[in-house]
Amino acid sequence: MKDSIDKIRHEPPKIRIGKNGITGGIIQEVSMILRRDQIVKIKCLKAVPNDATKAIAENIAKLTKSTIVDVRGKTFILIR
Repeated sequence: MKDSIDKIRHEPPKIRIGKNGITGGIIQEVSMILRRDQIVKIKCLKAVPNDATKAIAENIAKLTKSTIVDVRGKTFILIR
C-alpha cells in the first residue's frame, strides 16, 4: 500500500472541490474511485479557505468510510 501512496502523491488529483463544497455528486464520485482503486487524491480549489481543507477531508472520510492518509496544503489523500 505504501507504493500506492507514493505513486498517487506524484499524480494529479482525481477530484477537485470548489466553491460548492461537498455535494452528493462529490461523495458518489469519491466512493466510486475508492471502490475501484482503494485510494484517491483530492484537491480543494482556491475558492475553499486554507483552514477548511482538514475539516473537508475529515467530513469526506467519514461519509465514504475511508481514512485520511495525508493532508498537504489544499490537497489530501484518502484510502479505504
